[in-house]
Formats: sequence, structure tokens, C-alpha cells
Amino acid sequence: MSTIKSKYLALAIAAMTAGSALAAEKSPLKVYDAEVTINQEAGLVNIDLQLNLKDFKIGRNGEAIFTPMLISSDGENSIEFEPITICGRNRWYFYLRHNMAGTPTSRVYRSGSKDIITLAEQVQWQDWMAQSEVDVICQSATCCAKPHVIPGNSKFGNELIALINTEKPELEYDYVFAPPMSDAPVEKTVEGKAFVNFVVNRTELNPDYMINRQEIQKILNSIDIVKQDTDAIITNVHIKGFASPEGPYDNNVRLAKGRTETLANYVNNLYKFQKGIMTTSYDPEDWAGLRNYITDSMNFNINNRQEILTVIDGPLGFDAKDLALKTRFPQDYQVILKQIYPWLRHSDYTVKYSIKVYTDINELRRLYNSDPTKLRPVDFYTLAQQYPEGSEQFFDVMKKAVEVYPDDPMLNLNVANYYLKEGDFEAAQSCLLKAGLNPQANFARGVLAAKRKDYREAKKYFQMSQEAGYPQADKYMEQIEKLSATPDVEIVVPTTK
Repeated sequence: MSTIKSKYLALAIAAMTAGSALAAEKSPLKVYDAEVTINQEAGLVNIDLQLNLKDFKIGRNGEAIFTPMLISSDGENSIEFEPITICGRNRWYFYLRHNMAGTPTSRVYRSGSKDIITLAEQVQWQDWMAQSEVDVICQSATCCAKPHVIPGNSKFGNELIALINTEKPELEYDYVFAPPMSDAPVEKTVEGKAFVNFVVNRTELNPDYMINRQEIQKILNSIDIVKQDTDAIITNVHIKGFASPEGPYDNNVRLAKGRTETLANYVNNLYKFQKGIMTTSYDPEDWAGLRNYITDSMNFNINNRQEILTVIDGPLGFDAKDLALKTRFPQDYQVILKQIYPWLRHSDYTVKYSIKVYTDINELRRLYNSDPTKLRPVDFYTLAQQYPEGSEQFFDVMKKAVEVYPDDPMLNLNVANYYLKEGDFEAAQSCLLKAGLNPQANFARGVLAAKRKDYREAKKYFQMSQEAGYPQADKYMEQIEKLSATPDVEIVVPTTK
């Protein structure tokens, strides 16, 4: 009985001794130099480890297996790279005999040589790598034993090479709100085209000739709509008359000018506009209109479209062009004369008006609810100021303002701050593209870059804003300099270089 107990006791002691020896085994990894770089713009992580083989002291029958890896701080994600083997003399020749060493892809090396080997790995950046570490799994083996892991100093039991932490603390920023620069009255325009007919070669207007009543009414309706708007003040009514190209040019000048003045006088007599409100101009021959009809409209049976366009665009004088069309393309010219030229005898009209400027907040609210396009940029800002700056109601007004004035720099700057606050960086960038080059816009661009963790870009814009005398940029310049000085990678492993 005592003999059996002694036997088991001896086996237990032997097992404990072997386990203690394994636990006490020191990693044979010797790193000559180590570098880990992160290029987030290119989306790459580069890991370079250099090992000096003469530093490795491995028994002639032994070998060490090193497996580099990248592992997230929580251990849930990892990438293992191809292992390398450094072996003693006998194992080296064993690998040589079996063609497992000495080739570029073998990754089997002999210890004690004078070579420095470089392990270069490159992987695509993934978000989990923002807080991760570079480890090496170290294993030891002899010719007859299965490799066993040698515990290391990382929290995962490996040999720790480098710590990666690209997560910088989120900075709280002051948002910049600025009033729009433009406070000019809102100008609006109503435009149209009327086909008022005149007796051949005459300039007198007969309202009852052909369809003149309904065509003249187009002009009158446009004016009446504006006059009925209590917020509108008519500033200009302009009529431009056009004639078709047939006939002598000098006579077409007389007709276009006379017919336009006659129509303008007819309209002006109905409304009694103040002097200077009604204005006119004319185009004796509407060659541009003819070109558009020949190019765009397939409703007309024209056989030589390209040749006709060449004449229209050519160097001939006006009368010579019309003659060339008539003689070179007689069939097409009849179509032009009867079906297109009548559409070139028209009167384009424009009614310009401005919106009354209001300072009363209730009037501004009325326009905002009824027709926001009547508000000036500064009016939107005044309305927004009725709410806490930066509140949802404030930004609702600003977003509506940008809908009405999509290119106003200060309005875009104000809305960019909303998207920065919401974390919609793409929308913020789109607004800042229209925010101009003023100090406030550059400050906001610095905020955007900092929120994207691009501290070099943030520093550039904060500095531009600072140099332009914008005081808010000062404190952020200091914080950005501290953050940008904090490395993303800390090499932990001792090196022998």
C-alpha cells in the first residue's frame, strides 16, 4: 500500500516539476527593431518586425515558432499572420533535407546566423483596430515533441509588441452662428411670352385682331397678380418685341421697334405706371429663335436641318441669310415661312417687383408661414433668433432659409453647425463648401475635421481662423496640438537595435 502511494506521489511531484519548468520558460523572441504605422486615409496598417538571427540561442534540436497577430483590445477580433520558425543546427538541416528551408516562401531560418530578417505585414484598416495590439504567439518545440505555447506578457498570454489606440477624446466645440450679410429687398420676376399679331407691314395695335385679346391678357394677368399682392411693389415692366427674318432688315427694325412701343403704350395707358417703370427693347430678326426651332422641334418637316443651321451660324448678313435659305432650300423654306416664322413674331414680357421690407416680427412670421420666398436672408436670421440659439426651432428656420437661398454663405454656415451637431458630416461638408472663406467658416471646417479625427486638417483651419483674428480658435489650437502630439501607436517590446 505504501509502495503504491509512493509511486503516485512521485508521479505528482514529477508533473508539478514539469509544469513549473514550463511556466518558468522564457520566450526566446528577440526583436531587433519594430515599427507599426497606421494610414487611415489609405485604410492600411503596416507591421514591420526585424529579428537579428544571431541573437537567438536555440538548441541544436530545438525550434521556436513565432506567429504575429493583430488583436482587438476586447479579444473579439483578430488576424493571425503566417508564422516563422527559427531553429537550431540539426533542425535546420532537417528542414533543408525536406526542402522546407532556404526558399523565399519558407519562413524557416537558422538561429545564430548574421542575417537580419524583416517580417512585413499589411492589412486593410477595420474599425475594431482603433483599440488593438500587435502580439506574437511564441511556441517552442523539439524534434520529437509537439510545440507548446510560451506564456508572454500581454493580457492574451502572448508577447506584446505594440499598443494601438487611435481613439482620441471627443472635444466639445462652440458652434459659430453668424447673421447673413445681405439685407437688400427681395427682388422677384414674372416672365412670359405673348404672340400679339399686327397687320402686315403695319405697327398699329388692334386688340381685336385675330387672337390678340387673349395674348395681351397674358401680360395683363401677370401685372395684376403682382398688383394684388399687398407685399409687392412693381419696379419694372419690360416688353421686348421680336420680328421674323423675312423681308429687308431695315424694315424689320422699323416694325419690331414700332410694334413694341405700340404694345408698351397700350399696357401703360391701362395702368398709368410712374415714369421709368415701363421699358422696351426689340430684336429685328429672331435668328436665335429660328435656330432653336430648327434644332429642337421635330414637328416641322425639315429635310436639311444641318445645312440650314450652317447658314444660320455662318458669316452672311441678315438679308443674305434669308435669301440663301430661300434659294438653296426652297421646299424647307416654305415650311419655315408658313409654320415657323409666325412663332418668331412675339413679345417677351418681364414684370419685376420687390417685396416690402418688414421689421415687425409678426409680419415676418406671417411671411414665413405664407410664402418664405418673400423673406430676406437677414429676416430668416431674425426669426431664428426668437428661439434659443442652436435649438431645433432655430435650425428649422435656418434650414428653410437655405432652401430659399441655397448659395448664401452665412446661412450655409449656420446650417452646417446643425449637421455637425447631429453628426451628419457629409451634409455639413456640403454646406461648408458654400460658406465662403471667412474666419467663421474656417473655424467650422476645423470643427468638422476634428470630429473626423483629422487633427492635422483641423489644426490648419483653426490656424487660418486664428490668423484672421477669430478669438474662438485660440483654445482649440492648444487642444488640437496636444491631441496630434499623442501617438496612435506605442511600441512596447524591448529592441536590441
